[in-house]
Amino acid sequence: MSDLLVVEGLAVELATPTGPIEVLSGVDLTLGSGDSLGLVGESGCGKSMTALAIMGLLPAEARLRGRIVFEGQDLVGAAEDVLCRLRGRRLAMVFQEPMTALNPVKTIGHQVAEGPRLHFNLSRAAATDRARATLDRVGLPVARFPLDLYPHQLSGGQRQRVVLAIALACEPALLIADEPTTALDVTTQARILALIAELAEDLGTALIMVSHDLGVVAETTGRTMVMYAGRIVEAGTTTAVFERLAHPYSRGLFAAIPRSDVSAADAVDGRRPRLHSIPGQVPDPRARPPGCAFAPRCHLADVRCRGQLPALGEVSADHLAACFHPVGPDQGTSGIGGDG
Repeated sequence: MSDLLVVEGLAVELATPTGPIEVLSGVDLTLGSGDSLGLVGESGCGKSMTALAIMGLLPAEARLRGRIVFEGQDLVGAAEDVLCRLRGRRLAMVFQEPMTALNPVKTIGHQVAEGPRLHFNLSRAAATDRARATLDRVGLPVARFPLDLYPHQLSGGQRQRVVLAIALACEPALLIADEPTTALDVTTQARILALIAELAEDLGTALIMVSHDLGVVAETTGRTMVMYAGRIVEAGTTTAVFERLAHPYSRGLFAAIPRSDVSAADAVDGRRPRLHSIPGQVPDPRARPPGCAFAPRCHLADVRCRGQLPALGEVSADHLAACFHPVGPDQGTSGIGGDG
């Protein structure tokens, strides 16, 4: 069976007043029908830029290199009318903030029915029936949530369900969820994430979950890619990646997840252990250091790290990491920390 999505050597360059800057470099990924992939990393690491590049939604001044082949068709340089036929029908995306993704002056029924009417040439009645069924599928039954409601009449979690219904109304082959729970409370986040994963599996839709949280990806995807400073620094099956977390940056992200098993018994001098954080910040793409971009934040870094760019290398079967000093499973967070 052929791959649904193949991204090879993807690079994105943006024009700025001080000259062009490369915000993505050499991104490769492959996704089959029904597969699930997590893209993880801090803000500014290139996750959303990768998603927007796949959707063909980059700013007009962006320049792409490489290939984005979806269902056998290279989307890099494709005409806008070609992309419009794919978006919403075969490619769909759930964005971070539902209030900006929804049209405030149109009813939820109209917004969910719009895609099927456009892509399937359905009558108004048939498209409304499809909208009703899709909203029911995402947990908004019409008996409680009439189609003539407006976005402002719904809670944040309910609005995000509407956004999800819009994305799934045409049963796309690929769904990209870009930080879909950022604006929601913790309980609602868990419900929305579980719903996205469940519906993607039920529909046989491939899923790319974009998140800064390794915990989210561990629960919802079969493969994981960790991004830092516009590059993939670790990749593999989610099980293989989590069993080792070979890149010091990946271990830092994992250590920053709040732990539910930490109790008062773990307190020292009456204080619970502090939540770990990675020192420093993601480098500005206009001033990335030579060599490994994570080196200034990693105390494993040496002269080689600061002068050479590590390539993705095999850690174990179906597990790659771009690091000259991949850490072992018993090293905790020892690879994290600035060097002075």
